[in-house]
Amino acid sequence: MTELPLEKYKVFESTDVDETRDQVEKIFCPHRMDVVGPNPELNARMHCRRMRNIAVTYVSYGWDVRVNPGHLENFFAILAPTAGRGTFQSGFEQVQASPERIAVASPTEPLHMRLSNDCGQLVIRVERAAVEARLSEMIDGALREPIRFQLGMDVTAGYARSWFDQLSCGVKDLGRPESLLAHPLAIEQFEQNVITGLLLAQPHNYTAMLNGDDRPVPSRLLGIAVDLMEGHPEWAHTPSSLARQAGVSVRALQKAFREQLDSSPSEYLRGVRLQRVHDELCAAQADVTTVGEIASKWGMAHHGRFAAVYRERFGESPKQTLSRQHARRG
Repeated sequence: MTELPLEKYKVFESTDVDETRDQVEKIFCPHRMDVVGPNPELNARMHCRRMRNIAVTYVSYGWDVRVNPGHLENFFAILAPTAGRGTFQSGFEQVQASPERIAVASPTEPLHMRLSNDCGQLVIRVERAAVEARLSEMIDGALREPIRFQLGMDVTAGYARSWFDQLSCGVKDLGRPESLLAHPLAIEQFEQNVITGLLLAQPHNYTAMLNGDDRPVPSRLLGIAVDLMEGHPEWAHTPSSLARQAGVSVRALQKAFREQLDSSPSEYLRGVRLQRVHDELCAAQADVTTVGEIASKWGMAHHGRFAAVYRERFGESPKQTLSRQHARRG
């Protein structure tokens, strides 16, 4: 008899519909499960290996069933039949799944499943928060809307094949008695690889950003970054922090600054800070304050470099500006 995936992590076996539904809900979410056809003989089982952000499970029902979890809300589900067939519908998409074509269900779209009596499938629960955090790191910016994956994934070609092969090897390794994946650091890396690979292999509404095909940043969003720098130039702004506030990628923000303002975010911020220093030096009294105090106040920490760019912009040194204002008062 062929060994089933993750047999050492068996959670339950049951012929009872209610018990089966209750046990599956503990791993996933509340759902409706209906047995199809006359004289049903359910023969359900589940194996599960929980990790921090991923739960790898094997589920089979031993009979034709309809499973309707609706909105998953807190997790993504990778639905990969190892035998038999399944029909998965999520939102307006529908996939006839098999070992060659699997499904990736998103939390914000209602999910409905019809599984054949011989269907056994790997169901990978991936926590939504972990996927969103990883994508935010990858685009170096905040997410403007929830991630929505394309439902069907052909795992026989391209990035999807590479990713699914690695996932399948990891699942097999989890079932071995002396697996490297028993080590917490290896598990952490495995989870990160699964999440990163999924984001690269399966099309979703942020794929263009990951591929560098960013849409133009609207003036309204660019204005958020500009207003932050104009309003608080003394803050420790970075391209990453500004992009997060504007809800765009760093690359898109830098492109928008170059195209619309003929500058980079860092150059623009330096210009705002220099102007603030200049304005304050013009109004200051040399016997009350110093150039260093004013420069530090506006975030110009490297005083030697600051003096050089100040002279380049205003045609005199900061000390000359301060002294000239003092001489006028005298």
